[in-house]
Amino acid sequence: MRVSLLVGLVVVCAVCTIASFNVRSPLAMQAPMKMSSKCFSPAASRSLLQRTVSANAAANSLFMKKFQVVGVGHDIALDGKKVNFQLGSTGPATLEVPEGIEVRVPRSNEIIIASKEKQKVLDFAENIQELKKDSGKEGVRRVGKGIKVVDTLDPTFEKKLKLIGVGYRAAVKGNTIVLNLGYSHPITLPILDGVKIDCTSNTELTLSSKSAWAVGQMAYNIREWRKPEPYKGKGIRYEGEKIIMKEGKRKK
Repeated sequence: MRVSLLVGLVVVCAVCTIASFNVRSPLAMQAPMKMSSKCFSPAASRSLLQRTVSANAAANSLFMKKFQVVGVGHDIALDGKKVNFQLGSTGPATLEVPEGIEVRVPRSNEIIIASKEKQKVLDFAENIQELKKDSGKEGVRRVGKGIKVVDTLDPTFEKKLKLIGVGYRAAVKGNTIVLNLGYSHPITLPILDGVKIDCTSNTELTLSSKSAWAVGQMAYNIREWRKPEPYKGKGIRYEGEKIIMKEGKRKK
């Protein structure tokens, strides 16, 4: 009796399930909604996320592009409002610097162009690249992708140091810096060319320079005389530097 009841319930459930698949609601019988292919196209997704450089740039920002000439006998020289290129077997070439364009030649194989107008940079960059295409071994090669936005072509690099310890202090005397770091005698270090050191207090130093290497090297030279130790934290630290402290030995 029980078996027959179970069989009947199974049959009823199966019939109901089949009927539910066969019956369609009015909404289901309508034509399926067509999704625009643009919604899922890569171009559309890029257009939603893309932000033009000019939109992000401030009013006083500069658009900058950098190039290198690669190969034997390739170099660049700036002569007034003219840029002279030596391009190996291709021979020399000269370009006039347009109005509103600033050109820098930091090395004999590098050229930097900058302007407040993006289109002028793009046009002049195209003229430079057309001089000789990059074959992999020689030619005009761009450095980086796209156009960079910078505040100035002469940025100032800065590092800050802090002296932590009893009796630790620093003072600038002429072209030298005098450090008292707990040794039996003060330490006198020469200041590298192009580096400016301001002592905001006896224990705080601010180093600045147009050269990132010079300011970094000078900060390294100072810090090497008393690196931070991990037990009491005494020493010379960079601003924001975190020292992992260790627990000293306990008396038993």
